Amino acid sequence: MSQTPGGTQPGGAAPASEAKLRAGAVSLVGATVQSVGLIGPAVGVLATTPFIVSIAGPSAAFAFFVAFIIMLGAAIPLARLARELPSAGGYYTYVSRTLHPRLGFMVSWLWLFYTPALPAMNLSILGYLLEGILKSNFHVDVPWWWAILLGTAFLLVIGWSGVAVSARTLVILSGAEIVIIVALAIWGLAVPGHGGFSLAPLSPAGSTGAGVFLGVIFSIFAITGWESAAAAAEETVNPRVNIPRALIASVVITGLFFVITAWGLEVGWGVDSIKSFGTSSVTPAIVLAHRYWGAAWIIVLIAFSTSVLSVTVAANNVSTRMWYAMARSGSLPRVFARLHARNRTPINAVLLQAALTVVIALGVGTWIGPDNVFFFFGLSITVVMVLVYTLGNIGIIRYFWRRPDRQWFVHITLPIVSSILLLVVGYETFNPLPAAPIGLAPLFVAGWAVIGIAVLVVMRLRGREDWLQRAGESMADAEVETLDASPRVKVDD
Repeated sequence: MSQTPGGTQPGGAAPASEAKLRAGAVSLVGATVQSVGLIGPAVGVLATTPFIVSIAGPSAAFAFFVAFIIMLGAAIPLARLARELPSAGGYYTYVSRTLHPRLGFMVSWLWLFYTPALPAMNLSILGYLLEGILKSNFHVDVPWWWAILLGTAFLLVIGWSGVAVSARTLVILSGAEIVIIVALAIWGLAVPGHGGFSLAPLSPAGSTGAGVFLGVIFSIFAITGWESAAAAAEETVNPRVNIPRALIASVVITGLFFVITAWGLEVGWGVDSIKSFGTSSVTPAIVLAHRYWGAAWIIVLIAFSTSVLSVTVAANNVSTRMWYAMARSGSLPRVFARLHARNRTPINAVLLQAALTVVIALGVGTWIGPDNVFFFFGLSITVVMVLVYTLGNIGIIRYFWRRPDRQWFVHITLPIVSSILLLVVGYETFNPLPAAPIGLAPLFVAGWAVIGIAVLVVMRLRGREDWLQRAGESMADAEVETLDASPRVKVDD
């Protein structure tokens, strides 16, 4: 490694002003699995499908199909904006540039709640399930919190190693979970339960209108996470082309995955016995795996585990790149913009993500129990994503409104329709609000938002708002001018 004056910091860290993320380290496939990994397909199927069946009846696969179309409608206009403003900041950049930097800060502040909560909730439920399964099947007593510690250690190693390693890891983990669950679904179609092979799950006819509607609402949030590829823009080959493709491809892949697997699992269970699918005390996928594969049922548990690890790695990539972009502009302490000189990884941001994951998972898990963490943060994330997606849609409309290349359907109609549906989702999620402690989730989000507003007020009172001029920096800006004239580290591979 050679360097210009200024050197590297102890521990191999380059000063924030002297290094950039590793450009061109991620391919189209890597960017796509970044989004797929954050969605966590196997987690969605195992944890969400039984609930959707309980409210939509045999029409769960149809509900997933409608949700897939709605999310595709949200992804297409965002892909257009991602082409215009490629940046590691993702929604921070988009909202800062299209609406206002302070709103961009608030979006990222909410993301600071969301991204540690996502791995925390998934590692907690994994630990809870593993504790019960290992005890009942193998008479081994492993406390639930071990999954959190081991999962966070995995996050640290992969996150520290660089984005190329993260991308390859996500390809392996996401590929494994998709293959296993799709195989189980195909088995269900080939060896159906009571009622035989049926197309009923693909039709709304088997449920009341309200049931299908509610099923669509909760199916939408099974597919959220597709937007995370945007945060890989500064590390992706030809980001103006590949990031928009990755956003849309991730929705298509996971949308079709949910439709096919929900259909296959319902048929395998038996459409004539579908009521018991939604009320089964054991996850239906595990029951079917026992029926079809005997002792090999364990591979479904492996799929669930790899899905949780995928969510953990993908969430780390999204959060650390967003915090890096915020610190680079000055809206977060500059220490979080410091990169490892060789791996070009925002090392302090990775450490922050790991610390928050452990503290949140263990703290909330001890308070309300690891089995409730999933639902508590699921409700919290619903609030956050309704706000973030809606602000993003408003920004898209404003950005393209006066442009001569504006397309009414893509730039105006789709964002409006998507926002309306999202607000309906938010309303239905809290009507009625679940009992405490899960029902306290919106209060936690509100409290976190108030703290973010307080941070903005303090920065304004102290005259520290110069970051507003740099908020939302993107690669498009770097193509025009060099924003930082300080000496840069040169890293030899």
